[in-house]
This record gives sequence, C-alpha cells and structure tokens, in this order.
Amino acid sequence: MKNYALKWLTQRITASILIPLTFWFIYSAISLSKMTYSEVEIFFQSYFNAFLFFIMMQSMLLHSKLGLQTIIEDYVTSKKTAEFVKTILNYLVYIIMILITVNLVRIVF
Repeated sequence: MKNYALKWLTQRITASILIPLTFWFIYSAISLSKMTYSEVEIFFQSYFNAFLFFIMMQSMLLHSKLGLQTIIEDYVTSKKTAEFVKTILNYLVYIIMILITVNLVRIVF
C-alpha cells in the first residue's frame, strides 16, 4: 500500500472500531472464564457475539498489519529484506483471517 494517507486513515478507522470492541471483549472474556466448554460454544453460536468477535479480530489483524508495515518501511534499510518481510507478514495475516472466518462459520452454523 503506497498511499500513506489511506494507510493512516485505515489505521485510525480500525483503532476507532477496536476501542468499543475491546471493552466488549474484556467483559466477555471475564464471563467466558467462568463458563464450561459447551457454554462457550453457545456464546459463540449467538450471531451477535460471533459477529462482534469477527469484526474485532479482522480489525485487529488489519490494524496490526498496517502498523508493522509502517515499522518495516521506517526501520528496515534493505529494500529486499523489507519486501520479503512484508510479503511474509501479508501472507500470515491473510491466512489467520481466513482461519478465523472458517472456524467462526463452523461454530455458528
């Protein structure tokens, strides 16, 4: 992503999304710590909870990917190494996004 203004705006949007979702997740994590496995499954079978978790995870992964790319661009001096690390980062983030999506769909449906 070469458009730095778009990258900056995307980071701010994902950060804004993550603020309320973090409070929801902390509250849910406290509740989940007292539940059994079957109760946790029921919790994630709720469309509302699964949707909030999905949005939180996707936003968090995108936000962290953009932040790490910025760090790599600013501090890695070798262009070849920077491109290699950014490529690995992109693949890793997209694989995790797909895994989260597949597993949430399996739980919800």
